[in-house]
Amino acid sequence: MENKNIKDSIVFNDEAITKKIIFDEQKVLAFVLNLKVGHQLPVHKHGTSALVYKVLSGSAEMKVNDSIINIEEGSIGLVNGEDDFSIPKIKEDMSLYVTLSPRPEDERYAQGIE
Repeated sequence: MENKNIKDSIVFNDEAITKKIIFDEQKVLAFVLNLKVGHQLPVHKHGTSALVYKVLSGSAEMKVNDSIINIEEGSIGLVNGEDDFSIPKIKEDMSLYVTLSPRPEDERYAQGIE
């Protein structure tokens, strides 16, 4: 068993998104994305991995395929890996807890961003 405090992963950078890896295991990848107003997460897919998210703080517009979803603190959701996924607009500085399962084979998903 491994236990961590998610607060240690809530770190913002005025210039760019931060991504703090929490767990990187064969079956699951878990991390926190921290985005400030003005940041965007470009359109991408997660292949065969399902994405589960929970908004820890803040708010944004999330786009999944052609649907725009307003998310805020407490929002939780599931996105299929084949879906087009993006966060085009941050309304309030946001921390987003994310798990990808199974862990993607592409190592880029497991790289932190400082």
